[in-house]
Amino acid sequence: MGRTTVAINRPALLPTVFVLLWCTGYLVVRIAMPDAGPVRFLALRFGSAAALLAIAAFVLRAPWARRGIDYAHMAVVGLLLHGIGLGGVWVALDLGVETGVAALVMGTQPLITAGLAIGLVGERIDRRAAAGLGLGFLGVTLVIHHKLAGVGEPAGLAAVVVAVIAMTLGMLYQKRRCAHIDLVTSTTVQLAFAGAAAFAVAWWIDDRAVEWTARIVVTLGWSVLVLSIGATLVLYVLLRRGDASRVASLLYLVPPVTAMMAWIGFGETLAPLTIAGMVLAAAGVALVTGPGARR
Repeated sequence: MGRTTVAINRPALLPTVFVLLWCTGYLVVRIAMPDAGPVRFLALRFGSAAALLAIAAFVLRAPWARRGIDYAHMAVVGLLLHGIGLGGVWVALDLGVETGVAALVMGTQPLITAGLAIGLVGERIDRRAAAGLGLGFLGVTLVIHHKLAGVGEPAGLAAVVVAVIAMTLGMLYQKRRCAHIDLVTSTTVQLAFAGAAAFAVAWWIDDRAVEWTARIVVTLGWSVLVLSIGATLVLYVLLRRGDASRVASLLYLVPPVTAMMAWIGFGETLAPLTIAGMVLAAAGVALVTGPGARR
């Protein structure tokens, strides 16, 4: 059977779906942190997602890569994007870094992606896109300005900086080296490598056992099905269909939408500057990805 494809009747909805799914990641951290060590939780998340995708690949008869170098490329993406990228954010928050600080550092990803994409992937950034990237970062800063109270331990800040660099490199590496590999089997291999690495690190440094409450079970299930499988597959489809810098610009919408979710779900307030930041972030993304943007 040929390459597994993802059937999407309305491709224009993919960015919206990706942002909505990705935003729940910060809420998952907030809910799961009291019941599990960060690395242990991610090890379970990656391992469970890899197992489910392997079953899906068998049912769908999805083709597996035949070259050893392809598995090496998938391992690199898995370790960068999933293992170090997501792991760094979780470790940083566990070490006391404020959510706002972590979100601001991660908010530089579209800027870093745009800079690296020029040299590594051969993309070109026009003036409109550059203005949109700058406007989006300003919007993100305003959205989370009231949460920039502290950076926690220096190790935590270092972890989130490493995370944003690793996640950026992982996205670019995925687009450059793994775009030709089947989505389901490629993601399976990536998560398997990320899970193995997380299990090794958890055994070494994470001594907090998982407390198996109903809350952690639901959170883990959501993380596996919606984040590690659903959001990741949508991200990879977007990377195959567009420039990495345009896809990364969607991440500017994550803090505003997350703030809206926190307002609805946790009763957090929306200050005037926060609302203004939401508008600016949306405007920035529109400049980068809108109909008038250069393709």
